[in-house]
Amino acid sequence: MKSILYYTCNSHKEEIENMCREQLGKIDLPIVSVSLNKDIDFGNTRIRMDGSRSPDMMLKQIIAGLEACENYVFLAENDVLYHPSHFNFTPLKDKFNFNTNVWKWKWGSDLTIWTDDLQQLSGMSGSKELLLKYFKDKGEFNRHYEPKDNTANYMSEFPNIDIRHDKNITKSKWSVDDFRNKKYAKGFKEGNIKDLWLKI
Repeated sequence: MKSILYYTCNSHKEEIENMCREQLGKIDLPIVSVSLNKDIDFGNTRIRMDGSRSPDMMLKQIIAGLEACENYVFLAENDVLYHPSHFNFTPLKDKFNFNTNVWKWKWGSDLTIWTDDLQQLSGMSGSKELLLKYFKDKGEFNRHYEPKDNTANYMSEFPNIDIRHDKNITKSKWSVDDFRNKKYAKGFKEGNIKDLWLKI
């Protein structure tokens, strides 16, 4: 059985939060929500945690949510528009699975950015047991939480849209020059949110 683990710090623009929750609500899968410092009316199972927003708190939220999930889990962040086709994939039990069909949208503009083979936490899925062990063993935040070994990529039929705004934990990159390691800029291209919106 598949489930969705949605975690939020409740610090983004309300418009973004509501838009992303509304999109997730279209998915016919159970949702476990883990909310920071606020009770929210979202999810089949709802967990509230209190504390300061930080990468380490996000990690604690993920672990708490995983413990309430079943079997195969899709991580879902509060500033990503997930297309229903993202959840058609059945995660490989012994792999950290990444949907690499994702565009980054510069909030407040029409600009979207694509890079090849983009592995990010918001697009990760796997078995509950594998993910729990990984996150419980994870140390301090070092600019990313994504595993680098034992991974498998797939591409959903339609893309997810990662909304980039003023409260993202990681830095946004809008040109090849913004990448310290140019290998992560492979396939860099620009698009327009208006072309993607019809597919969401």
